[in-house]
Amino acid sequence: MTARHLLSLRDLTDADWNGLLESAERHAARKAPDDKPLLGKRLGLMLLAPSLRTRTTFELACLELGADCVHLPAGDGLWGLEHRDGVAMDGTAAEHVREAVGVLGRLLDGLGLRCFAGLRDAELDARDPILHAFAEVSPMPVLSLESAMDHPHQGLADALTVRRRKAGRKVRTAVVWAPHVKALPMAVPHAAVTAFAREGHEVVLAHPEGFDLDEGVLADAKEFAAASGGSLTVTHDRKKALKGAEVVYAKAWGARADYGDKDAAAAARSIHADWMVTPKDLKRGDDAVFMHCLPVRRGVVVADEVLDSPASVVLDQAAARLDVQKATLLHCLGDAS
Repeated sequence: MTARHLLSLRDLTDADWNGLLESAERHAARKAPDDKPLLGKRLGLMLLAPSLRTRTTFELACLELGADCVHLPAGDGLWGLEHRDGVAMDGTAAEHVREAVGVLGRLLDGLGLRCFAGLRDAELDARDPILHAFAEVSPMPVLSLESAMDHPHQGLADALTVRRRKAGRKVRTAVVWAPHVKALPMAVPHAAVTAFAREGHEVVLAHPEGFDLDEGVLADAKEFAAASGGSLTVTHDRKKALKGAEVVYAKAWGARADYGDKDAAAAARSIHADWMVTPKDLKRGDDAVFMHCLPVRRGVVVADEVLDSPASVVLDQAAARLDVQKATLLHCLGDAS
C-alpha cells in the first residue's frame, strides 16, 4: 500500500484541502477527545532545522489524539545522513537515508520531516531533494514540516486563520516581501500564496525586482485561484498591493540570483529597507489584519506598533497550527474524518 504522504499543498485534491480545514475546525474544540483516535500510533519528528511552533504543536497533537511522539534531533545523537544515491559515503555522513528510513519505517507509523533550503543552488532547492529522498524510500507516511519549497502545515493554518477572522469571505490579500538580516527560503511565501489562491481570495504578491518566487509554484497557484473564483497578480508596486487589502501577510525571502553570495544578498536587501511593514500599511481600520508565520524580527520585518496592535493575528496563526496538525495526523496516519 502506498504511504499517504503530505509533502506539498500543491499535491492536495480540492476534497482533501477542504476536508483538512474542516477537520481542523472540528478538532479545535476537542482539547482531549476521549476516543483517542490515534491510540497506539507512533510519530517520529526529524527536525533538520530549528523549530518552536512545529515541534510543540505536533507533540501536543499526538498527546491529545493518543499517539506517541518520538523526537529525533538532528546533530544531537543522530548519525549524519546522506540522501543522494550513487555516491561514495567517504565524508561526514555515516548513514544513508535508505537504511535510516527503512529502520524507522519498521518502528514508526509516520515521520514528520523538516529540511530547509540550502540557499546555495536555486535549481537544486527547487527539486526539494532531501524531502523527496525520504518520501521515495519511506514505507510510512512522510509529513513535510517545511522543506525548501513549501510549508504545507503553515499554509493550512494561514488559510484557517483567515477563514475564522473573515467569516469565510473572499478578501483582498497582499503577500508582501519584507527585509531581513539574511537570505531566507521561499517555502513560506510559496505556501501562503498557494493557500490563499486555493481559498479563492484576491491575492496580490508584491516584491522588489529580482526577488521572484518559483515560476512553477506561481503557475499552479494561478490555476487554483481560477478554479476557486479568486485571482493572483504579481507586482513590484508595494503601495498598489497594499491598497484596500484586508489581509497583509509579510515575509522575507532571498533573491535566487544571490544564492551563495552573502555580500550581494545583503546589498540587495539593504536598498529595500522601506518595505518594512508599519501602521500606515494597514489602512482599512478594524478590517485589516497583519499576518506572519513567526519567528519575526521586530523593527526589521515589521514595526512593534503593528505586532502589538489589535490588527496582528500572528498568535492566532500559531495557535491554529495545533488544529491543523491534528487534522493532518488523522489524514495521514488514521481515519481522515
